[in-house]
Amino acid sequence: MKGIYYDRSRRMVHRVVGQAEPGWTLVTHDLGASVHHCRRILGEWLPPDELRSIDWSGLGSDMPRIA
Repeated sequence: MKGIYYDRSRRMVHRVVGQAEPGWTLVTHDLGASVHHCRRILGEWLPPDELRSIDWSGLGSDMPRIA
């Protein structure tokens, strides 16, 4: 299922076009969502210290998408 997923074990977000890895949590179905939008969603259920430690590089526009 396509979308942006959060990998809690590595504290990273990923854009996924195919199948997400087991254990990853869907953040949004919107593949074009910005870091700001994803932070707002994740901020609803993650503590602030974990939110600050997330690697957002997986949302970069030049990053390859996991298929």
